[in-house]
Amino acid sequence: MRLVFTFLFTVVIFTQGALAQFKLTAEIRPRAEWRNGFKSPLPENAKPAFFIEQRSRLYIEFHSEKIDLMLVPQDVRIWGNTDQAGKTDKALTSFQQAWAAYKFNPEQRFLVGRMELDYDNARILGNLDWAQQGRSHDLLKYEYNGKTSRLHVGAAFNQDNNSPEPNKLAETYYKGLNNYKSFQYAWFHKDFKKIYTSLLLLNESRQYAPDTSYYMQTGGFYSQASFLPLILTAEYYYQLGKNSVGATKRAYMASLSAAIKAGKQFKFELGADYLSGDKASTSNNEAFDPLYGTHHKFYGHMDYFYVGNSHANKGLNDMFLKSSWLRDDWALSLDVHRFAATAGIVDVQGNSKNKYLGTELDLGFSYNLAESVNLKGGYSHLFYTSSMAVLKQVNQQNGQSSWAWLMLTVKPVIFQN
Repeated sequence: MRLVFTFLFTVVIFTQGALAQFKLTAEIRPRAEWRNGFKSPLPENAKPAFFIEQRSRLYIEFHSEKIDLMLVPQDVRIWGNTDQAGKTDKALTSFQQAWAAYKFNPEQRFLVGRMELDYDNARILGNLDWAQQGRSHDLLKYEYNGKTSRLHVGAAFNQDNNSPEPNKLAETYYKGLNNYKSFQYAWFHKDFKKIYTSLLLLNESRQYAPDTSYYMQTGGFYSQASFLPLILTAEYYYQLGKNSVGATKRAYMASLSAAIKAGKQFKFELGADYLSGDKASTSNNEAFDPLYGTHHKFYGHMDYFYVGNSHANKGLNDMFLKSSWLRDDWALSLDVHRFAATAGIVDVQGNSKNKYLGTELDLGFSYNLAESVNLKGGYSHLFYTSSMAVLKQVNQQNGQSSWAWLMLTVKPVIFQN
């Protein structure tokens, strides 16, 4: 961190008389959560969890005629995870972003370093900003950003630190981390008068054995048409190749929704997401993997699906109704999700189960207390079935889970020239 502050001091002094822009933003974001069956039904006789987790960041931006630079050091910790005078800190202190870009001209630039990838609605590639640590990638990226069209192309190659340099003299075996070994993607976006469309192609490899890596490809589109007050959204992605253990991949997802804006304050959206699930009758893998998207945004706020937790690769049919209300500094939202599996479910006794998994209600609010100060909170309630309990491997029948949270964000711009 000493290097960060040395850099800040140097840049501030330099930019006072130079044709360059410098911006420094701070963020303090504590969030309290009460979890009574979050991600999975609470085991019998278990008590709910309660904790406060805080994210602290600095956003350091530098822009000149030819150079863009971003540094985002962060600290993520649970309140009380160390002794008051302890020397062993269990927090996550890291750089969430650290990249530099060379600009060929106002429309084209080349980036290198650690950065976020956040495209379209964040279905496949998202920055996961809801999670305190966020999500970022180490890669090279080329960007063309025109007035009506955009093209981004990126590539990455990952290696672990199990054999630290300078002892890393042979082999590139990547083990022990839930991450891709290599990654390439291309994203193209085009704006029309009332419609915009994006195409995404992605290829990644996963290390299986010292001499074996398996490759999986994902391709599809995202499109939105605005005929106010009606907004139509459609997307489709298909996966092929092999999964991380070498099974043939044949999976897909589709989404369709219609939103209506009622004046400037109300918005209602009705739609459905369909993600294919793995079939027991074939040797292929038919379970669609939404990869590196912001899943918390789509499949219910209680994170029962695709958020670092399993539901036995049975896919998901999520029919949803979302509503929101905006006025001045206030925002309120109420979402309803009806969840069902898209592949067959069988319990440990071999009995077939109903595919219906449960219904979730998500209530949220947002209020701007002052400039750069925001308060958000919410409450979610899930009515789950015995089929959900089977997928989550808990010995329960129909039941209920709940979750409540409250988050304060203080994010002022400290300096900007």
